[in-house]
Amino acid sequence: MVMLAIGAAGMFLCHQLLKSVEVREIIPPGYATILTFVVLGLLLIDLFTYRGVPTARVVASGKLGADWLQAFGVTGWFRPVALSTSYLLTVWHATMLGILIAGLALTVLPRYLKSLFSRTGFAGTLIGALYAMPQPFCSCCAAVMAPSYLRRGASTDFSLSFVVGSPMLNITTIILAFALLSTPFAITRVVAGIVLTVVVTYGVARLAERWGGAPGVTRRAPGASRRGVVSAWVSRGVNLYLRAFNVEAFVRDRKMDTPAELVSAWLYASMRLALVLVPTLFIWSIVTAAIVQILPSTFGNNLTSVVLAAIVGTLLMISTWSEIPVALQLIQSGFTGPAATLLVVLAPVSLPCLMLLGGSLGQFRIVVLLGLAVMITGIVAGVIFL
Repeated sequence: MVMLAIGAAGMFLCHQLLKSVEVREIIPPGYATILTFVVLGLLLIDLFTYRGVPTARVVASGKLGADWLQAFGVTGWFRPVALSTSYLLTVWHATMLGILIAGLALTVLPRYLKSLFSRTGFAGTLIGALYAMPQPFCSCCAAVMAPSYLRRGASTDFSLSFVVGSPMLNITTIILAFALLSTPFAITRVVAGIVLTVVVTYGVARLAERWGGAPGVTRRAPGASRRGVVSAWVSRGVNLYLRAFNVEAFVRDRKMDTPAELVSAWLYASMRLALVLVPTLFIWSIVTAAIVQILPSTFGNNLTSVVLAAIVGTLLMISTWSEIPVALQLIQSGFTGPAATLLVVLAPVSLPCLMLLGGSLGQFRIVVLLGLAVMITGIVAGVIFL
């Protein structure tokens, strides 16, 4: 936190210095372009350092924990809040980086990368997967970035592939899978990552096209007035939820022609994104933990446990890599089927991720279908290892 405060102070001083320089001198427009990619490069270096150094330590020690799942030892009905707090404290660095990159995507990246992000079809899916590989975000942190990409012209193909691919195909997770898991489980993890990131998201995007409607457009439920007061209130609530993801309004009409204007617009957009997305993430994390808590906890190496693991794992939010130690514990206990299932379903999506993504797309049928596809893939993987 001290380093974060120092960094924020340094950023503020640099911004004030830029403004004072621009008052005295004419700054060429190309400087803003250079600054854009310098900032993006520094954020990605920070992200790789944040994940790369621990990866090297884990590979060297051969051990990887998931202590945040202990939820500070809290039990009972307060556990969902404790688990959600523990989770956000674990992923706060990645969440902050995700919001800063999302703010950059919302402000200036579309000027230079929109032609790639807006690609549709299989090409858009592959670009999303490749873009995700160097970014080891958990599903929630990746979903935090989705509204910015979608509202600035990214295709559904690209966005779905990026959100699923970031936790499933990032390089650090693949390295840890082969370093810590036996070869069959490591191969299963990688193959499932490719299937979910490329094949499943491509199929879901095609169905989204068939259902019609542009991604990210808020649509009023038809006939709400005819279905009574309750339906009208539900429709109103859904529309209000979707309206919160109208993030392009954060930067509308803001000038970004000079470095100081760019930094100002970027930080303003990032702050507004954080005010919307962090509370949303926390609330849905509590809801998820509560749902998981009321599910039966009886486990065995059988089909029933595989299905239960698929349901719980698809809903539960986890930090990057956490699926590996969870699976390792189950493998060591002889529960190979549920272990394979959780290895597949824990990382790609979660209920908070799906709710953020649904709000961004404006089509909750898409995220329901994506969640079901992840669940089914996990069940297939689990059955193979029974």
